[in-house]
Amino acid sequence: MHLKLEDILAQESMYRRHFMNTLPGPRGVHMVGTKGHRGVENIGVFSSFVHISASSPPLLGFIMRPLTVPRDTYHNIKANKWFTINTLHPDFLEQAHQTSANYPTGTSEFSATGLTPEYSEDCKAPYVAESKIRIGLTFEEEHKISGIETFFIVGRVREIFLPDAAVAPTGHVDHELLETMSVAGLDNYHQVGKGRRMPYARP
Repeated sequence: MHLKLEDILAQESMYRRHFMNTLPGPRGVHMVGTKGHRGVENIGVFSSFVHISASSPPLLGFIMRPLTVPRDTYHNIKANKWFTINTLHPDFLEQAHQTSANYPTGTSEFSATGLTPEYSEDCKAPYVAESKIRIGLTFEEEHKISGIETFFIVGRVREIFLPDAAVAPTGHVDHELLETMSVAGLDNYHQVGKGRRMPYARP
């Protein structure tokens, strides 16, 4: 198969959506927890998180789709400055995926799906208690991607919760042990398989 731009654009819209979303292969998938100014807890699935910096400060970022419809996650982050990142695991995958449904504004996806909100002493946004890795962040900055009205949101890591046994003496996190899920596209979930760590590459 050899597709040029005009071939891609000629595809039926839903086919093109699935094709382009799954083309890069499986990637990390997380639930983002926020809280609205009226106290409504929000949780949603995102699959575009990237590591930006491990130094001072440690930063993570993700893509926010265009604001052509209400985006509770975006507005909550901008209003309250705090949000959480929570990993997906097989034992609650169905509930996690269900949070991507288009619930009416004012509806808590925690209540709708049966996931458990959990708070720390410092973080003003809810964690997902069922998640094995929970990260609390504050809003750092945003960058608008011109032409498609999409935003890249950057957060500063403030605290992390994860099992001691999942962290190697080198600092590597064992996602195979944690049964962390990944996703290709919007609905094709994968479980992290057998990893192979390579030595540091040098010339």
